[in-house]
Amino acid sequence: MDVSLTDIASRLRAADSALLVAHVNPDADALGSSLAVAVALEALGVDAQVSFPDDPFEVPLALRFLPRQDLIVAPEQAIPADLVMSMDASSGDRIGRLLAVGESAPAFIAVDHHASFVPFAPMVHADATRPATGLLALEIIDALGVDLTPDMALCLYAAISSDTGSFRFASTTPESMRAAARLMETGIDFAGAAKAMFDTKSRDFLRLQAEVMGDLEVLTAGGVAVAVIRVSRQDRDRHGIAFTQVESLIDAVRTVEGVEVAVVLTQDDHGLWRVSSRSLGAVDVGRACTSQGGGGHVMAAGFTGTTDAQQTLQGFLDALELD
Repeated sequence: MDVSLTDIASRLRAADSALLVAHVNPDADALGSSLAVAVALEALGVDAQVSFPDDPFEVPLALRFLPRQDLIVAPEQAIPADLVMSMDASSGDRIGRLLAVGESAPAFIAVDHHASFVPFAPMVHADATRPATGLLALEIIDALGVDLTPDMALCLYAAISSDTGSFRFASTTPESMRAAARLMETGIDFAGAAKAMFDTKSRDFLRLQAEVMGDLEVLTAGGVAVAVIRVSRQDRDRHGIAFTQVESLIDAVRTVEGVEVAVVLTQDDHGLWRVSSRSLGAVDVGRACTSQGGGGHVMAAGFTGTTDAQQTLQGFLDALELD
């Protein structure tokens, strides 16, 4: 059932407890949106927690500046909640074992902005016209009637900034810029957030980047140039880099001259190969990734392969050919 953000706010306000769920390997949009709504609910006296299904369970290094992380709990530590709400997950498999938690709750809602969204909760609000779930979270907080605090604002600024590429992506809208200005007016350290998310890399990370960028390939699929790098578990272990840190390599790959699509193939701690892709706009990588069991947007999407690196990549390239 489609529900309005106003209706969602009413249901949240009526709950005694709520669990806000971010997707696996959470980005700033998922975790920031979840934390912001949780802080707003806390102000209303609702017992609110935030969780996500990662194993090992840890907040990505680039997001450890986000405030109120005391609200974050591992899935097995989450209290039974009157209401479970997924934030920024395009499908049920993106929230892993927390899907069952939502399905067993008295109320289960999914809020998302991905074009590839597949309903997985009894109540959903999906709006692909919004460049970030953070904008939906801001509207929910306004509907709750809670004053916007710097903690909420910083979480939401991170959410919107992250999914708009620091307001550089073509998906950036006037609404997102107006929202950012409003959030900045609360006195948040927006420059510090940008530095943490986009401009801080360890020397070990830069060594890994230099190594894998040296093996960059430029292939052709769907009539466009596709830049690809691979990062194996052995590569990461050699430099002491966690899986959650690797996705930011896509920002370097997407700058290769003459390339329309950028791809980072990364092997996770379980040996599976995950694809992160970006498009400059001429190719719909969201459709290609959805065909491989993943999802995302026209210009940013991903999926997890079930075969080796080459077969996983080939599946993506074949999907681009069919686009």
